[in-house]
Amino acid sequence: MISSGTSLPRRELVTLLAYLETGSHKAAAHRLGISESTCRQRVSQLMKRVGASNAAQAIWRLGDAASTSTGGAAGSARMRPT
Repeated sequence: MISSGTSLPRRELVTLLAYLETGSHKAAAHRLGISESTCRQRVSQLMKRVGASNAAQAIWRLGDAASTSTGGAAGSARMRPT
């Protein structure tokens, strides 16, 4: 899990988001102007940092860590029934 003092590289976060938005390493790499190999490495490294087995789980863990660090306000808003 992510500790509250852990700093995540911005490049890895941006690459992960681009990958999730485009659905492929190739498209994300093109969008960011990096090689496909670099894209794969950054996504993989971020997944390792947060202890995730896939990109979607990495985002979930990052969101969970963010809600924990803000006192749970973000997490409770997501869980509120409509």
